[in-house]
Amino acid sequence: MASEKEEPDSSLTVFGGRIPIKDLLLAAKEAGLEIPKGEKALLNRCLLAGLVGALKGFSERGLSPFLPKHKTIFPEIKKELTEAFSQRAVQESEASEWLRESFEYGTKKVYHLEWKLYSSQELF
Repeated sequence: MASEKEEPDSSLTVFGGRIPIKDLLLAAKEAGLEIPKGEKALLNRCLLAGLVGALKGFSERGLSPFLPKHKTIFPEIKKELTEAFSQRAVQESEASEWLRESFEYGTKKVYHLEWKLYSSQELF
């Protein structure tokens, strides 16, 4: 009996670790994210992965994600990931890769925001 190839776990829990669900829901609200089912399910999972990545990035940097100058990042992540999806026909078979990339994108957006708001100011 041949063993089935195991799919990598691409759940948001694996990506986010200990990000509180209330923070994810608040970030989704700030992004203006509605969670419809159906053909946009993968896009919405990727949007959530991007938000989880951002929340993790804020946590790693010791920053509050919901300060007025920080929370603007959430709609930006939604817009930019949605644009990326619209430029390509993404298949469900690519879900794990897209979820991972979306998560990393959210984290990198926070790193860039932190640089722009704080680190670059210290250098100049």
